[in-house]
Amino acid sequence: MIKLIATDMDGTLLDDNKQLPKNFDNIVKRLFNKNIRFVISSGRSYCTLKKQFSEYLDDMTFICDNGAYVVDKGKLLSVSVLPKETVKEVVRFCREHDLMVLLCGRNGTWNNAKNESQNKEVRSYYVNQVNMKDLTLVNDDIFKIAVFEESGIENDGYVKLAERFGDDFNVQLSGKYWTDIMNKGVTKGTALRTIENRIGVRYEETMAFGDYLNDVDMLNNSYYSFAMSNAHESIKKVANFMTGSNNDNSVMKEIEKHCLA
Repeated sequence: MIKLIATDMDGTLLDDNKQLPKNFDNIVKRLFNKNIRFVISSGRSYCTLKKQFSEYLDDMTFICDNGAYVVDKGKLLSVSVLPKETVKEVVRFCREHDLMVLLCGRNGTWNNAKNESQNKEVRSYYVNQVNMKDLTLVNDDIFKIAVFEESGIENDGYVKLAERFGDDFNVQLSGKYWTDIMNKGVTKGTALRTIENRIGVRYEETMAFGDYLNDVDMLNNSYYSFAMSNAHESIKKVANFMTGSNNDNSVMKEIEKHCLA
């Protein structure tokens, strides 16, 4: 019996227009009635997620910033803050390589987007965000550094960041244009394990959905692990099961089939 469901947001639960499934409220409320825990697991920050899911803050669990900030039913469960000097070092490194940076912290998000297309990309994922020319001046506890490369980051920016910071930090490819940097050991999967242990749920009782490399560890921690048909090829090799695309309401269909039939 499935007792816990965790789903990624972008490219998974949300369609390409960043919209929730039309039957989301109905499905989630039925899960609550069956005491099945529902977890939103995202690279997005809590300030963004709590606005979108304001109705459910006391009922859901939120794995935010790829596991660096976890909130369980309205209570902060864990937080992992990056060293301030490391944040500045990454900002300087990205400046040298013409990469846009976004800092996710306790009091908001800050970015150094230089044009409207970059600003539009930031707005599609984050609220409570401020544009600053010099991000080394940000004075906040930073949980995650998100780096954006407009031409695609996997074969260029990600490689450079992994070579420079990968030995000491978790440098994670999180999308076609994005790479995220967190403290070592911080992943969606480690956060999911913490939640499983907290509420007494086993691997065989957990379902998870994902589409990109920052979802690998989360999928590895659930038997009912689903890769979206639009997922990165590496994700399809990791997941135990396949489902349709994010535009086909596939997450809700699988939940209804396995948990609510």
